[in-house]
Amino acid sequence: MFETIRWRCHVHANDRRAAERVVGRIAARLDRPVDIESYERYCKFPELAVLRLVSPLQCPTPELALMTVLECAWKIATPWSLGSQGSGVHHEFMGIAAANVGAHFSVPGIEWTEFYVSDRP
Repeated sequence: MFETIRWRCHVHANDRRAAERVVGRIAARLDRPVDIESYERYCKFPELAVLRLVSPLQCPTPELALMTVLECAWKIATPWSLGSQGSGVHHEFMGIAAANVGAHFSVPGIEWTEFYVSDRP
């Protein structure tokens, strides 16, 4: 079962409160809850914060999980660089969108983001 979507985002935010506003905009676009797992400053670019986020997925099959996560991802940005791994009974999907390689973000404040979905416990 694919339980959650794990997100990592680099966002323009001066403090945690500003980062929380960006997360609120993400949740509004996705129309699903998004929780902050961690917040820290990005050491290479101090104007950016690194956020680790989770949102529920609850999909029983790899096909449904992939379609659902892509529908969510496309609400945040386009285009995405996608990847996957499968080893017998386990499946993983990931994607990256970055402003510096032409991605357009529909959520203001995001500079870079990735998603990761797995059926591993």
